[in-house]
Amino acid sequence: MSDEEIEHSLHAQVMASKDWYLSHRFFYFRVVVYFLFWTLLTMKLFRNSTLQDTTKDLKLTASSQGMAPAATFGLALTTTFAAFDWIMSLLPNWYSTIFGVQIFSGAMVAIFSMLVLMAYAMRASGVSGNAITTEHFHDLGKLLFGFNVFWAYITFSQFFLIWYASIPEETVYFHLRWSNGPWKTISLAILFLHFVVPFALLLSRNTKRYAGQKVLVLGASLLLFMHVVEMYWLVMPNYAAVKNIGPQLSEALAPHWMDIACLLGVGGVYLAAVFFRMSQHPVVPVGDPRFTRSKRFENV
Repeated sequence: MSDEEIEHSLHAQVMASKDWYLSHRFFYFRVVVYFLFWTLLTMKLFRNSTLQDTTKDLKLTASSQGMAPAATFGLALTTTFAAFDWIMSLLPNWYSTIFGVQIFSGAMVAIFSMLVLMAYAMRASGVSGNAITTEHFHDLGKLLFGFNVFWAYITFSQFFLIWYASIPEETVYFHLRWSNGPWKTISLAILFLHFVVPFALLLSRNTKRYAGQKVLVLGASLLLFMHVVEMYWLVMPNYAAVKNIGPQLSEALAPHWMDIACLLGVGGVYLAAVFFRMSQHPVVPVGDPRFTRSKRFENV
């Protein structure tokens, strides 16, 4: 038996062991579970927050606090398995136990980037009044900086372990993103524009507190954009490898108008839902018992 035949045999064995998990029925069942959990969690927290604005009931605060640990665990678990299902399965003979943590950390970077931009827009437009202070931007900046460093640590850990082990079934992931023409450029761009440049921008305390938070907004905007680039970088080389698109995979790099349309469509629906809800309820948690204290809070 030739080396190629042995490789095909081993690949077939790996795929056979995953058939039950990647079957259509089980796959769609998990999709329903993920969205059901995210939807119910969102509705519960939103209901507690908006109801508290009118009733000032402290039990609602206790209810949200009580469900927070389990909700955090559930969110991390569902995000991890969604990453396995929707991205890692595109290259089904490759796997990484740290991949879910990488996706989770990247999602947190995107979340806090969006929070910085929304907070800045709300304060600049006067919608939030004096509820958002410099201290809040300082805290958001610290969380954004911290999660971006965590993302870099997890991403590098995955690369280092795969490089050190040098197992062909694992190294194929980085070969697709480093040895194939244009993807190397994108890999370098992610290294510098998702970590090195934002690290320098967000490290300083002054960035988070002064200069009208413009540098902080710049860093958040860059990270949000690079998060989209990273998602493209995670998906398309795998798709190209499975479809056997050319030795250089250059066809997979060419953006299609549907890529932009999908991003704008999903983003548009999200923002439309957010702005619609904002028009129905106070944009700040006026019923939260800690609201007044949060406006007086000062970072050390």
